[in-house]
Amino acid sequence: MKMPCTGKIGRGYGWVVTVLGFLIGAIELGTFKSFGVFILPIRESLDCSISSLGTAMAASHTTCYVLVPLVNILTERYGSRRLVMLGGVIMFLAFLGISLATNIAVFSLLIMIWGMGVSLAYVPPIAAVIKYFPNNAALPISITATGCAFGMMIYPPLTEALIEIYGWRGTILIFAAFNANICVFGALIKPPPPLPLYEALVTPRQEMIPAHSLSGDSKLNNLINVFKKAAKGFNNIISLDVLLLEPMFTIYAFACFLLGIMYSAWMIYLVPHAVVRGIGNQRASLLSTAAGVGTLVGRIVYGPILHRGYITPVQMFILLACGNIGAFVLDPIALDNYPGLVGLSSINGLCLGVMAGMFILVSQQVLEGEIGDRAWGILCVTFAIGELAGGALAGFIYDATGSYELSFLFLGGLSAVIVASLAVERLLDRCCGK
Repeated sequence: MKMPCTGKIGRGYGWVVTVLGFLIGAIELGTFKSFGVFILPIRESLDCSISSLGTAMAASHTTCYVLVPLVNILTERYGSRRLVMLGGVIMFLAFLGISLATNIAVFSLLIMIWGMGVSLAYVPPIAAVIKYFPNNAALPISITATGCAFGMMIYPPLTEALIEIYGWRGTILIFAAFNANICVFGALIKPPPPLPLYEALVTPRQEMIPAHSLSGDSKLNNLINVFKKAAKGFNNIISLDVLLLEPMFTIYAFACFLLGIMYSAWMIYLVPHAVVRGIGNQRASLLSTAAGVGTLVGRIVYGPILHRGYITPVQMFILLACGNIGAFVLDPIALDNYPGLVGLSSINGLCLGVMAGMFILVSQQVLEGEIGDRAWGILCVTFAIGELAGGALAGFIYDATGSYELSFLFLGGLSAVIVASLAVERLLDRCCGK
């Protein structure tokens, strides 16, 4: 007979799961940030344009974000452990294939497959943490999120050092081994303790039917139901109906699209931008470390500021966009001044890193109630589409001009558009109401 459970036994393991999420995030975003270090040697090896290579790299992150709704559904059905381990396997095999790629088409396909693995490995740990801390997940989730910042700090300079020793293909193989560790982290994820006995007894009857007793038709129907739930979940998370109910929210979706362009282009081209200016590869890669420090500081500080009510999420979003304007506009003035570039990288890291994590807070402020809780999915998807466009646009500008300066000025202009559009929306909201 199943003994009653208080629901508290074993909850301390939630902090272990939190650390595992931290490590997984560090590997995933650290790897993505390192693409900027890989871009020059890979371009020479594959004999392709910067724009095509940047687009492929950006597509990996776009793939990750677009699959988030589906992965949420699969996590509920199959659990976090299986999906994280599967994601780690996919990431490992994709990087093995990338090390053997001989043309941009094969590279593009494999790096998008890697993005699929990232989505499978990144979302479930967060879901597991929330289940361990159902009433107060703010602290563990923030700890998990800081793993991304640490990855941004550590991976790029490490990547540069490895490329000098092993070349880009050998370094990709080493990264494949790093990615394989996600399988181990996934195996260590445990579900929270069982619910009390009276809650466990309400388990749907069909879940108690042995799997071997299901007919082939039933299994097919179950598979169809999974995809139906995924489609429904995708619609619930993206919530396209929100744009019909609240047309002005389109402005925020557009702002996040522009943010995605800035985020992707800056992440991928920061290091090549510095190398073109005559800064050594190792010092250029350390600019990513400075950006990671900025992101870490920003993600630690912005929560208490918003919690105390000193500023609203939308106001902070606009303020951070202004910070991006200053950093991108000052970039041509800094030229090869290394301390200046370090400072600008830190500012961009702080501003972009915080803005990319504020979608749900912004949507909850602009659209009150249940619709505000759902609308953040629209911002995530438009951000992902912007990431794909960012890798292509900044690379195209470089191919056309031979310089990244115009690309960075262009990114500053996009940030100015964000400030102007959101300021106008806030003004209209005050004057006319929602």
